[in-house]
Amino acid sequence: MTSFAGAIIFKDMQKTLVFKNRDLKPTTGQDELFYDIDCFGIRGLDSHTGGLSGLAIGVNRYGLAVANTHVKTTNDPSYDILTEQILMFAKDVEDGLKMTRDHLEKGRRYQWGNLVLADADGMLAIEIAGDEHSIEWSEKKVIRTGHHILLDTEDEVKKATSAFGLDTYYDDSTKRVERGYELLRSATKVDDVFDLLRDHGSAPGSGSICKHADGVHEFSTAASYVIEIDFNTETGRPQVVFHVAKGLPCQSTYTAIPLVFPADDDIMRRARALYFGTP
Repeated sequence: MTSFAGAIIFKDMQKTLVFKNRDLKPTTGQDELFYDIDCFGIRGLDSHTGGLSGLAIGVNRYGLAVANTHVKTTNDPSYDILTEQILMFAKDVEDGLKMTRDHLEKGRRYQWGNLVLADADGMLAIEIAGDEHSIEWSEKKVIRTGHHILLDTEDEVKKATSAFGLDTYYDDSTKRVERGYELLRSATKVDDVFDLLRDHGSAPGSGSICKHADGVHEFSTAASYVIEIDFNTETGRPQVVFHVAKGLPCQSTYTAIPLVFPADDDIMRRARALYFGTP
């Protein structure tokens, strides 16, 4: 559950991209799609219960996209549930932030994680630890991995991950976010984002953006996702393409899945067929 996620806005093209390398253990089952009239996404796994949860990444009809990353497992509900509720009910980044604050002020708690939200105009990262949160606003780019950058949780995360034998977890997470920002600073086109998600830095391993496991029980990138939202349309409604690469993105090709909102049964069926490679 050590995923890498982020967002970038290409102002000149009026495009917003939200992306995620989803890191899982080899024994994890197949992804499950969620597609209703106004929202599309990939279901996450609750690291506490092991069962399916809310959405790990997704986009809605307004062009608001959200991706999340795991930081620490607790007994609280998964941040995937919050991600899904934002995508179901929020119209933009500010709506999503207000919803998150409302939940926390009313006493709701979530497992430790990071949410990256982006729309046509800007983006933010919401770091969550139980009922605490911190926010980073940005107009161009933001990245999060398996730790908090703003919340003071470093010691607790290191202690929790070391207990599971993941002694390099925090350092690996730091390397990935630093490398991600290094590459995003020079990104000028959509293909640069796909190259970023395939990146190994100096060598493939547990600290590279395209994460390679060192052992059979460790996490590696099991799928790579890019949500491409084009706001430069004659209708005024955003056009959305969901790109997916199964397995390590350095060894896979991305399949482009056009998303249409509002979606009917035929549209949903075609999207599922493209995702799963079925006729």
